[in-house]
Formats: sequence, structure tokens, C-alpha cells
Amino acid sequence: MVRLLLTKYWVLAHLLMVAGTLCFAPKLSLGFGLWAACSLILMALALPPVLKGESFWVARHRVQYAFGHNALTYAALLAVLYVFIAYLNGPRALIYASDLKRWVYDVTRAPFLPSSIVPAEGIPFLVGLLCALAAGLAIRCVLPRKQRVWLLLGLSALTALSALGKIFFDFTVCGQLESSVLWLMMFCVSCGIACESFLEVHPKTCYVALGTAALNELGIFAAGSPSVVIATSLLAVVYLCFVLFAVRSSHRSPAVLWHCVMTLPVLFAAGIGLALLPGGAEVRASLTSTAMTEALDDFWRQWGFRWDLAWQVFNAEAILGAGPEGFQHMGTFFLGKGRAIWALWRAGGTGLPCDFLKVMVERGMMGTFFLLLPGLILLGKCLLKWVNFQQDHHRGRYSFRYLFVFIGSLTGVLCVLLASIVGTPLHTPPVLCCFVMVCACLSGWMPRRR
Repeated sequence: MVRLLLTKYWVLAHLLMVAGTLCFAPKLSLGFGLWAACSLILMALALPPVLKGESFWVARHRVQYAFGHNALTYAALLAVLYVFIAYLNGPRALIYASDLKRWVYDVTRAPFLPSSIVPAEGIPFLVGLLCALAAGLAIRCVLPRKQRVWLLLGLSALTALSALGKIFFDFTVCGQLESSVLWLMMFCVSCGIACESFLEVHPKTCYVALGTAALNELGIFAAGSPSVVIATSLLAVVYLCFVLFAVRSSHRSPAVLWHCVMTLPVLFAAGIGLALLPGGAEVRASLTSTAMTEALDDFWRQWGFRWDLAWQVFNAEAILGAGPEGFQHMGTFFLGKGRAIWALWRAGGTGLPCDFLKVMVERGMMGTFFLLLPGLILLGKCLLKWVNFQQDHHRGRYSFRYLFVFIGSLTGVLCVLLASIVGTPLHTPPVLCCFVMVCACLSGWMPRRR
């Protein structure tokens, strides 16, 4: 039993352990990030899952070859190295520049390298990046396709537990928007697994997926952001419409029972979240026309103000960036005079309302390229597989198994990317790690030759 665990399921267990630590640990040290990344890679190389028909040594050679010939390996090294150098190259002292007649941050010992004004402020993102990229590499190079389904179910169960902790114990690791986006992504993934398991006649997997989907949805409706509640409601309606059609087309009997099994968990989770829990009253109050109009006006006012200010900070450090949380330190240098401007700055906090803009300002053009490259490789492989599928005239040779897992996972990934335009969920370690894990699994659900 121990040998089976170490040679087949150890990488899967280690991935879930790392993701679970990120979901339930409020403060993470750099030591944990280094340990999690190194242990994941070392265990994947030393104790890879042995596939059917191969020996342990053949499995190790296969995994080593996959790591060495995967473009994600080198893109991940570049991204981590850039962020780690910025962490080491600091702090930057605040000095008065007599020629400019204003306060500026002094250069570091190595001005030609990325730097940090306060290095400790970059630890959460560095830890999340280390864990996320190591997990993505382990999934792409090591984890078999069947175990990826279990990984997604395990992730969904972990986020469901975090939702219950938020509802009943007010336990939270990240902000309201970030938690809501994480629950929404795993809700979409669980719904996709539930549909696929129903059509593949795997009832146990279907029940587990429905349970995790309901618990994640419960967290959204009970304690989530109002905008995410609206998006979840629309996606739940789409899911319910598809389920009604799928149950009728499958000719599974008794049809009434399967209709109830596939629809009631989603309906009850939404109803309980809105009607019985305190968060539901806040959501209902925020969905009135007056409240929504005021919220949108405040958002766009802050968005335009911070967008203009961020570009001024970016122009000051265009190549290497201002460093982690550099906007909140350097933004005040470009505010100008006037009570209205300073009131607008204090009302919206000191952060940026967009993940992509935050990366541009903090990491510069070089850092933005290095950080986006692993994501482009993960999602680009899916695009290449889709192009090859479209160009192949013999599409009858393709297997469409796990297609609904792909649809659910892709929907969750798109929801996170859309939320990144109006927030910074990808700068939160648990969201970033789970997002990269889901992206790394995506290519396995594409149509493939039989």
C-alpha cells in the first residue's frame, strides 16, 4: 500500500497539500514557498506515477525527459528568477532630490536589475508564483489525465471548505472579491465534472462534484461579492438548462430522479445562501437599482483616476517597474494638489483595480513579458490543439471524452481573467495557484485522437 501511494498518488497528494496550505494559511513565509516548489519538483522527478505497462525506471526517464523538453520549465525559471531578484534587490530609501524639488526613492546597489522598495511586501506574490508554477509543471509533465480529474475535485473540495469556514467561522485568507472569484472558478469546474460524470455513468464522481459545486455556490451567495453573485446566477441558469436537456437526451431512468439529483443541489445552495445567511441580505440590498448605480459611478470614477495615475508611475519606471506594491509608495508623488484628488486617493485605498495594470506598473515591460510567458504557454497549447483539430479532415478519429470538463474549466478560467480586469485576484496566492492548476489541466480535456 505504501509503495502504491509513493509511486502512483504521491504527486497528486503533494499538489493537494500545497493548494490546501495556500487556501487555509493567512500568512505564508518565503521558506514555505521555496519548500513547496522544490519538494514538488523533486518528488515528481524521484517518485513519478508509474503508468500501466512501464517500470519505475522507465517512468523516471519519461518524466525527466518531459521536464527537460517542456517550454514551460524555462519560462517558469525566468519568471521566478525575475521576481526573486526584485525581492533581493532592496530596500530603496526615500530621499529628497534637489534638482527635481521633490521626494524620490534612491537607486539600489544594482540599479540595472529589478528592485523592491519594501522587499517584504513582495513575499505573498512570490510564494504564490513559486507554488503555482511548480504545480503547473508537475501537472503538465507528470500527472496522468485520470488523476487530473481527482486533482480538480480535490481543489474544489478545498475551496468548498474555505467557503464553509468563511460562512460559519468568518475565516478568510483573502478579500471578498478574491474569495468569490476562487469559488466561482471551482463552481464552474465542478459543474463540468458533474455533467461529464453523469454522461459517462460514474455516479460517485458525479455526486462528489455536485456536492462541491453546491458548497462553492453557497459561499458565493452567502459571503461573495455582488458582481460575482450575478455572474454565478447566470452561469447556474445555463447549467440547469443544459442538465434538463442532457437528462432527457440520455434516456436514463427514472428521469425525474435524475432531474432532481442534477438540479436540486445547485438550487438549494443558491436559496440557502440568499435567504438564510447574513450575506444574502447584503447582496439583495446591493442589487437595487439605486445601490448599483452608485456603486458603478464610484467604480468608474476610481478606475479612471487610478488608471491615469498608474501610467504616470509606469512611465517613471517603464523597463524594470516600481517593484511590489510600488504604486502605493510612488503614487503620491504624482497626485498633485487639491483636496478632491487626495480624497479620491484615500477613498479607494492605495491599490490598483486591475491585475494586468498592476503587473505593468510593478514589474515593468521586462517583468510583464516574463510573467505572462508561462500563462501564454499553458493556454497556447490548448489553442494549438484546437487549430490542429479544426484542420484535420478526419475528425471521426477524435475522442471527445472529458469535453464538458474542458468547457467547465475554460469557463472558470475566463471568469478569473474577466475579474482580473476589475480587481487583483491573481496577486492572491490561493487564487493564483488554483488558476494555474486548472490551466495546466486544460490541454488534457481537448479532443484527442483515439
